[in-house]
Amino acid sequence: MGNNSSDLSAPTFSSLVVSLSSTAWIGLGKIVDPLTGKLKVDLKSAKYSIDTLIMLREKTRGNLTEDEKRLLDSVIADLQANYAETVFSSAEKKDEKDQETDNRGQTEKKSEPRKEQDKSTVSDGSEKGADGAVKQTAKGESKQKGRDKKEEAK
Repeated sequence: MGNNSSDLSAPTFSSLVVSLSSTAWIGLGKIVDPLTGKLKVDLKSAKYSIDTLIMLREKTRGNLTEDEKRLLDSVIADLQANYAETVFSSAEKKDEKDQETDNRGQTEKKSEPRKEQDKSTVSDGSEKGADGAVKQTAKGESKQKGRDKKEEAK
C-alpha cells in the first residue's frame, strides 16, 4: 500500500467539524456505522463528540472565520437537539418496556359489573339512584330530604 496523499484533501477546520459531527450522528443512531453497517445508539459516544465540538468552539473563539463559526454553531445546535430527542425517546421506550413488564407480571383482573352502576353521588355526599330519587348516605341527611322537611313545615 503506497502513500497516496493526493486522495485526501488538506485537513481543514471544517473537515474536522464534519468528522466529529459524523461520529456524533453515528452515536445517536441517526446514520449507519460504516464499520458495522448497522444503526446503533451509543449516547456516551455521541455526548463525547458533542462535548468535543463545544470545547473546540470555546478554544477557537475569536479565531474562526464567519463561515467556520456558523458551521460549528449550526452543527452543535443540530446535534444537541437530536441528542435531547434521542434521550427523551429512549426514556419513553424504557418506560413503555417497564410498563409492559409490569403488566405481564400482574394477573389480569376481570372487572366485575358494578351493582349500582346507575347511582351518582350528589355534591353533599348523598346518592342519586337511577330513578332520580336522592337517598340517604353515611355522611348524613341529604339536601333533598332537608328541602322536603322545609316544604312540609310551610
